Amino acid sequence: MEDRVKALGEIAADVLQRMAREMLSRKAGGHLVEASLRALDLSLPLELRGPGADPAAVACALAAELDRVIDDAILEAALFRPAHAFCHRCGAATCEHSEPPSARHVFVGYAPTGTPRWEDFAQVCLDLRHPEVDRLYEDPPAFVTLVDDAAALRSRLLGAFEAPAYELLGQVRAGFFPIRTREGEGRGVLAVTFQAAGARGRSGRLRLGLNILGRMPGGGPLDLLWERGREVPWSRAVRWAQAALATVERGRRRGTPGDRSREDLERRVDGILRGLARRLERDHRSRSRRTLHAEERHLSGERPTRKALDDIRGANAEEILFDERNGTLVVPGERGRVHFFTPEGRLVSSVRYSRDAIERKRKLGLWRGASRPEAEALLIVLRGAAPAGP
Repeated sequence: MEDRVKALGEIAADVLQRMAREMLSRKAGGHLVEASLRALDLSLPLELRGPGADPAAVACALAAELDRVIDDAILEAALFRPAHAFCHRCGAATCEHSEPPSARHVFVGYAPTGTPRWEDFAQVCLDLRHPEVDRLYEDPPAFVTLVDDAAALRSRLLGAFEAPAYELLGQVRAGFFPIRTREGEGRGVLAVTFQAAGARGRSGRLRLGLNILGRMPGGGPLDLLWERGREVPWSRAVRWAQAALATVERGRRRGTPGDRSREDLERRVDGILRGLARRLERDHRSRSRRTLHAEERHLSGERPTRKALDDIRGANAEEILFDERNGTLVVPGERGRVHFFTPEGRLVSSVRYSRDAIERKRKLGLWRGASRPEAEALLIVLRGAAPAGP
């Protein structure tokens, strides 16, 4: 009996998946979610007796539910685009108005006709007479967070241009994040806008999400940020905020009508955004303390930088690696020490890595074996003179 139930379940799962794929292929916007859609949240009562139990009736009800869920997924994908603001005038988040013009610009609201408005973050703080505005121009810069509610962001937007399927519920503007830049990119600072927004499908269900708006100093997407450093500075705070928004969404689906009021939603989202701002500030302070501690260790001789010369003497050309992200040559040493040099022989940094960590970087393509000419040229430079400090 158990084997038969399992076999029937496998048949049902296969048929449902084939139905979903077939319906997805027929949708005009199916390409937006085809690659990323991994699961569908279906809600369908299964009647065992009466007219609703007829297989044809069950098939119609199932097709209608699949159609609703897939339409909602496509609508959500059209409204939410990572690093793009929704444009009410164009009715999408992929138009020419949806991206900030530079790494320093943040979202400040909508124009009357629904196009996103952007301003330099330092100018925003200056207009608000923020007490830390002068320190934004220092090196390293100050770190400031600003929380905006939904009413302020929509204050200029005319009702005739407002898209009913999209709701901006609030945001946090944060900056400046220090960032490593390349030649010609200007000052290494980054301002980011974190928006809490909702997309409402045909069913009326509101899906909540956190969008991150910004761009790299060279004009590229924020996805490239990991290439400039070992961590994305807002990752932990954003994961917490997204999880909190998901909790609010689930609670609204299960709660009473009073719990689903607009005022209750905005109050809860405002609390999440203020928590996000606090976490961004706390993480920034923690990173600053780690940087200070690393400098103290370097001056005291505790960092593996002091052992660079010893490790260079015993290095072999075959062991030297190349860091594809930063263009540096990697010289492994004893006891997990790893030293990073420019091709000219300047010591950039020294850290400790386990063998597993080094192997993972090689498998991910972050590090590769240096060519024989690259490695030998570096060793000639390093053994001919003491390497320059960081």
